Amino acid sequence: MKFVSARRLLRTTSFLMAARIFGTGLGFLIQLALVRLLTSADYGIYVVAMSLAAVLSILCAFGFPSITARFVSLYAEQGDRSNLAGFIDAAQRHALALSIFVTGLGAALIFLGGFVPHAYQMPLFLACLLAPVLAMMRFNGALSNVARRFYLTYLPDLTLKPVLVAIGITVVVMGAPSASSTLVLLVHFGAALFACLVLWLILRPRHQFGLRGIVATNENGAWRRAAFPMLFVTLLTSFLADIDILMVSLLLAPEDVGLFSVCLRIMLLVEFGIQTVFQMSAPDLSVAQAKHDAPGMMHALRRAQHVTLLFAIASFGGAFLFGEWILSLFGDEFVVGYPALLILIFGQGARTAFGPVTQLLTAAGEQMRSLYSYGIALVVLVAGNILLVPDFGVRGAASVLAVTLLVGSVLQARAVYQKLGISVLRTLVFRPQGAGPLVETEQDL
Repeated sequence: MKFVSARRLLRTTSFLMAARIFGTGLGFLIQLALVRLLTSADYGIYVVAMSLAAVLSILCAFGFPSITARFVSLYAEQGDRSNLAGFIDAAQRHALALSIFVTGLGAALIFLGGFVPHAYQMPLFLACLLAPVLAMMRFNGALSNVARRFYLTYLPDLTLKPVLVAIGITVVVMGAPSASSTLVLLVHFGAALFACLVLWLILRPRHQFGLRGIVATNENGAWRRAAFPMLFVTLLTSFLADIDILMVSLLLAPEDVGLFSVCLRIMLLVEFGIQTVFQMSAPDLSVAQAKHDAPGMMHALRRAQHVTLLFAIASFGGAFLFGEWILSLFGDEFVVGYPALLILIFGQGARTAFGPVTQLLTAAGEQMRSLYSYGIALVVLVAGNILLVPDFGVRGAASVLAVTLLVGSVLQARAVYQKLGISVLRTLVFRPQGAGPLVETEQDL
């Protein structure tokens, strides 16, 4: 497997960021249209259902997308096609079994539990149906990432799905005198299902990895032990913003929660660019780990750090110059969120100095250390919100989240040094000239 060059990394990231900006812009237009199309109560139900679908999708995937780079890269490097086929099959079986369980349990609780209001029942049930589709998109995207088909990793979700949703909502507006959250969720379900099928048909994992006719082996126990912690790590990383919004909604007035949410959405655009580079570096890190190649791992780490640091500096500069104007697009009342926006983007930028530490630990099989780090970060988030948000409002919420992101990265970097003997901050500053083998714990020997 060839490593991704810094030039290709930057070029591909730039293209995917452009696609992300297009998809995000279209997403904002869709949200604006839904605010006008639905009643305030219906829009609230829609938001709750979409959040539920996102969280349940992590449960359905069971952490397999997060360990795909590690195991698929290892088996491909070793030429172990039986285990490679077994891993892909196992991920699909787990997703299917958990999807049936989540959908069945969700339907029972929603329709038979007696505690879900009637207006919420069908939207929440559709969220349970949408969750497995989102889970499979995440796993297929992870496979595409390992295969270095980076465009296929992101474009179905970034562009195809939003375009289909926009078309579907346009049809709804033209054909229905009034819309509901249920109808809009059906549009989302159809768009996600179509994008998922397109991704699967183009990727064709068994063809992509040369697995036709290969008898799959079964290492379910090892794969489950590796995947289970990543379920929680994913919830505490990718969905930390959603958790934070739920927290501050208990401490702030609704209009302030909306202001914080808008700043958070803009910050997440910056986070996507950073995470795109980190995910593109994951296969290189996994291959280097499989070879016990410390210099190769440090070079891949350094590339990711430098590319994301440049991107973070440019993003902060853009927010500093144009942040007030961007916020004014949502309404003049949102301009007061300018300081909070700068704080959030600065917090994201500070993370880039530590590089893809989560991916490093995953490649080394140290998922539990990631869970420990982000568990502490979650405690910081909860305590910080309780202490600062009531007095400092949106700025306090932004500061707490920025500090939380930094705490998580520092703890991860410490774990990387303990496990691999690599100082991520030293790698940022000094070019790796040579290094010994990767440090191994007693458990690895």
